[in-house]
Amino acid sequence: MNAASSTKTHDPHFKVDYWSAESILRHPDFPHARRAYFDKVLALYGDDPFLNKLLMEAVRIVVFAVAICMEAGYRPNDRDTWPTIGNLKKALALFGLASPRRIEQIVGRLVQTDFLESRVSPLDRRARLLIPTARMLTHDQDWLIAHYAPLAVLFGESDYALPLKGDKAFQRAQRQVATGIFVQSAMVLLRNPDILLFLVHDAGIFVLIELAREALNRETPTADLSLAQLGRRFAVSRTHVRQLLSAAEERELVKIDQVRRQITLRPRLLTSLDRFIAEGMSNHDLTGAAAKRQLEPGKT
Repeated sequence: MNAASSTKTHDPHFKVDYWSAESILRHPDFPHARRAYFDKVLALYGDDPFLNKLLMEAVRIVVFAVAICMEAGYRPNDRDTWPTIGNLKKALALFGLASPRRIEQIVGRLVQTDFLESRVSPLDRRARLLIPTARMLTHDQDWLIAHYAPLAVLFGESDYALPLKGDKAFQRAQRQVATGIFVQSAMVLLRNPDILLFLVHDAGIFVLIELAREALNRETPTADLSLAQLGRRFAVSRTHVRQLLSAAEERELVKIDQVRRQITLRPRLLTSLDRFIAEGMSNHDLTGAAAKRQLEPGKT
């Protein structure tokens, strides 16, 4: 199969065609796209302990992304779109990942670290709007590049030129469009309990990606296991990594060989990881196509 012989899915709401997760998974070059995803996502954080600690956990990542999307979709004449802490909590309730108090703590930390600003609304001084800073938007551009690069591996760079070059108009349009698929995005997490186990632990998904990348580089499902090295890499303790991987072993997602200091990722986990990657790619393709359409002359 190749891109020319496959058929895109049509979305009637956004009126665009996009690649489904099934088409992405069936593509013969999906292993190369997966490798690009691993490399780009891990490089997104590099060796920055502060950034790792601040964002490397599902709840914080989702709060970060939803806050940007909400501000991009903000319409002053519609209070339901205002990027307030109350509306943010409503949107995040779809994901079922955090309590309202936990969301408040994360938002407070993002404000303290100059990723968000809390401003008084010019229309209602009782309301405070959460506005992404230049620092937050720059990191978000890097995030979009990391998630559109795997699509470019499969289907060519021309369709993804705007996100790959960090186009600011595309970034805002894509994030605005993404407010319309919050439920769809939440389901990528909620219907994949194997991956959700890693997502709800600090740096858990990145530990998994690091192990999967090493295993696939060896062309086996087995990787060397160093709890200390993984802890240093992602700014968490070795105890934290041990507890995470022990929980995965209890669910029969991995097999740990303490003598050889190796870990084997079981087929079910690798299949779940591929599904998670493909569904994320499909959602980005959908929102990217809708954003490009929105940027066409005469569109709003």
